[in-house]
Amino acid sequence: MNRIARYRLVWIVCLMLLAGFLANSISSFYVSRANVRETITESSLPLTSDNIYSVIQRDLLRPIFISSMMANDAFLRDWTLAGENNVGQMQRYLEEIRREYGTVASFFVSEKSRNYYYWGGVLKQVAEDEPRDVWYYRVREMEQPFEINVDIDMANHDALTVFVNYRVYDYDNNFIGSAGTGLTVNRVNALIKDYEARFNREIFFVSGEGEIVLRPAASDLSSYGNLSEIPGLSGRASELLQTREETRMSYERDGKTFFVNSRWVPELNWYLMVEQSEDELLSPLRKNLLLNVLLAVVITALVSWMCLSAVSLHQKRLRARNEELSTKNREIEHQKRELQRTANELEEANVALSALNREKDEFLGIVAHDLRSPLGSILGLCVLLEDDLAKAPGRSLEFLKDIEKCSLHMQELIGDILDISSIESFHGPVELEPCVWNRLAEEVRDRFRVQAAAKDIDLVTRLDPAAEQEVLTRGKWLAICLNNLVSNAIKYSPRGSQVRIETAVLPDGACELRVRDEGMGIAEEEREQLFQKFSPLSSRPTGGEQSSGLGLYIVRKMCQRLGATVELLPDTTQGCCFVIRHPRYSTRRV
Repeated sequence: MNRIARYRLVWIVCLMLLAGFLANSISSFYVSRANVRETITESSLPLTSDNIYSVIQRDLLRPIFISSMMANDAFLRDWTLAGENNVGQMQRYLEEIRREYGTVASFFVSEKSRNYYYWGGVLKQVAEDEPRDVWYYRVREMEQPFEINVDIDMANHDALTVFVNYRVYDYDNNFIGSAGTGLTVNRVNALIKDYEARFNREIFFVSGEGEIVLRPAASDLSSYGNLSEIPGLSGRASELLQTREETRMSYERDGKTFFVNSRWVPELNWYLMVEQSEDELLSPLRKNLLLNVLLAVVITALVSWMCLSAVSLHQKRLRARNEELSTKNREIEHQKRELQRTANELEEANVALSALNREKDEFLGIVAHDLRSPLGSILGLCVLLEDDLAKAPGRSLEFLKDIEKCSLHMQELIGDILDISSIESFHGPVELEPCVWNRLAEEVRDRFRVQAAAKDIDLVTRLDPAAEQEVLTRGKWLAICLNNLVSNAIKYSPRGSQVRIETAVLPDGACELRVRDEGMGIAEEEREQLFQKFSPLSSRPTGGEQSSGLGLYIVRKMCQRLGATVELLPDTTQGCCFVIRHPRYSTRRV
């Protein structure tokens, strides 16, 4: 029973695959049909209409230009004003116009004599009661310089012709007649035949009353004289004729769907109709649909056989693999629980360590702050006692000086602890502020001037003029670094020596602070541990001062947070030269 159920699932999948193929093929057919219809209505028919209209306009530009030239020709004006005596001259003039410019008609109608001159002589005299001469009296009364009119040409066997009728004025701007040229509609008719042959479209012209006035002789619509007579359009012809805007519609005729595009041609006062059937364009799509259905059946049958074979072949392997995966899954779940338990324990330990670290930092800060104030008071009392006992020398004065040294040492140690606590508890980006590089060196020099003078040490600065500019840094931290370097330089320098603070700006824009002394220097083997906490050095202060062993460690840590570097220059012939190199920042946060 289970085996039958498994094969039933395979058949269901194959039927779903077949249904998917059929649905995809049918949907593709309908989408393609919609695209074909959209292409016909939105692109093909309007484009054909535009091309035919462009040819009509192009062919009319030349006759308009020729007619304008004739209306402004001095010969025609002079000949008319002279009394129209020599008809042969006008005949030769019109013949030259027709032959030179390739028009089918060239004419002039005189307002004075009402003679209709053409390339063969005098054709007739126009009259108001003659229907064929209505155009002349319309031109005589109109305000525009010319008009384009479609009419039959008596001089050309009543061929349907597009006339350009231009008003002619004398030199005093008085109307003296109408001149122009004519263009047969054969050019348009040839274009219609060419487009019908290339794109299998019906192209014809319709008057404002719906009469089909121009179409090829072999047109399928040759048996109809009006739009209202065409099956499927009899009740909708008014929709195409009621507006001068471009109109599109579809209709059914003889069991086929036709799309028609209507466009008003103002030069001819006709509607240009372009019609196309969708059946021939849909024929390849129907063939593709049938081919896709056959392919879907064949592919489905092949897939069904492959699926049945695969199911039968892999049943045993799948059961064995399933048992193996079940065993491994149980092992993985056990390992997952163990890892989760370990992760929870590590998370709890991490939280506890973080809490202890914060408590340590808070404790150091509290202790240092609580001790700094009373130590300051002790130092003040020591100074007062020294003044009082200066007049009575004895052992008490020595004791007081020892107290003073110890207090100074403790104050320095607490200050270093506060600095270490501050830098190690600081997390996140460092907010920078503008600081004048040379001014920082001058402030530190002034701060240690008294301490240097007590040892008869000349504390001087050598400032780079280019460093008289603001640098983005953390001024308080940089001052602490420079204080420690200058303090050490004074401690380890002999009496009567010189300590020099230097500034410089490097080619890459970085700024340097250098502190040089003339002390004993540092042994080569001790340089590696120079910037560590409480690192023992062989050098000793020259005036009996105390050292916490934390100053250079603080300098290195603060420089690291600022992105700066600190180093002891090698190969100095005498004393030490420490260099702080600070990069040039363009943002206020690092």
